[in-house]
Amino acid sequence: MKSRFGAAGLSLLVLYFAYHAFAGEKGLGRWSDAQIDLEDRKAELARIETEITRLQTDIRRLTPGSVDPDFVEAMAREKLAFVYPNEVVLLTSERTSAN
Repeated sequence: MKSRFGAAGLSLLVLYFAYHAFAGEKGLGRWSDAQIDLEDRKAELARIETEITRLQTDIRRLTPGSVDPDFVEAMAREKLAFVYPNEVVLLTSERTSAN
């Protein structure tokens, strides 16, 4: 009789730990969700690092003493809709950042 209760208790204990290993708060299901979240965050980090590198390059191109005149002109054309007096401007129905 004692061994039956012991075996049942041991079985319940194994089932308890098996359940929590797979479905618990830190089980395999949560681990796979965490891996997907980790990959998403790594992709976001790579995108942010690329943006930081681009912005650092832009800062270097606009630093006093080493200003890139072509870059300044391109920014003026894009942000301020700058054009030279003899240029022909074609308007389209597409909206731009200058509109």
